[in-house]
Amino acid sequence: MARRYSRRSFFKNAAGLTTATLLVDRTAGSAHAYRTYLPFDPETDTHHGYRYGTIQHHRPEFEPTGEKFVPVRLKYPGGDWYTNIVDYYRWPSDLKFSQVLNDATSIDVALYEHPQYVSVDDEDLFAYPYLLVTGHVGVDFSEAQARKLGEYLERGGFLHVEDCDIRLNRGRGFMRNSIHRLMKQIFPDKKFEQIDLSHPIYHTLYDHNEYLGGDKLVYPYGSYDDALILDDRVAVYFCPSDLNCAWEGRPCYPGGEEQRQWAFEQGMNVVAYALSR
Repeated sequence: MARRYSRRSFFKNAAGLTTATLLVDRTAGSAHAYRTYLPFDPETDTHHGYRYGTIQHHRPEFEPTGEKFVPVRLKYPGGDWYTNIVDYYRWPSDLKFSQVLNDATSIDVALYEHPQYVSVDDEDLFAYPYLLVTGHVGVDFSEAQARKLGEYLERGGFLHVEDCDIRLNRGRGFMRNSIHRLMKQIFPDKKFEQIDLSHPIYHTLYDHNEYLGGDKLVYPYGSYDDALILDDRVAVYFCPSDLNCAWEGRPCYPGGEEQRQWAFEQGMNVVAYALSR
């Protein structure tokens, strides 16, 4: 690891991101069969279910100084936004990755007992420089939600998107097309492009000159990452090989534990990139 990043330097360079708010329309439809609602407990501000565990709604005031980095999941309409987030396989992916990130880098990570999420409808969405999105079937944003997400990205926010199973839809998955359509709606003049392994996002902390993938390396569509570029920076990073499932402890094919290590390292590369641009 050649470089270190501090939370203080990020907020100094992007202070406007921590204070902006925008009121949005809270209506959105769902076009997919996956259940998008989990029981919600307003007293604890959590989603909960016996199969899914506890998923805590994060609020920026939990970290009033802005010094700690919060790995936070984006709750979105239209799909299973909660995939891998709790203890369903070996361990909750978000908590495991947060611990690894905290132990392996100088990034000051906020560690919680439960995974953290923020809704696309939250007024304080702009307080988060990095948002993780994953699922199997895609997203279904309202026009107001899409506009808000566009402003989030234009203000310097970073979206890390994972396809939880590229093997669906005859090996093409569903998330890539869904995210591409959403970004085409938001940025009509922009297109996703395949990221070359020489790009800094593969070398911020760990040098990755070969693409090993997350828990599944599936050719051809699951063997490379895409990016939407805004102002010469990656604003949306799309990974079809599912780093998140590797973080959850699922078997990694074909590379086994070496592939899992690559997945953790690449996740840390992505976070470091997001915090340094």
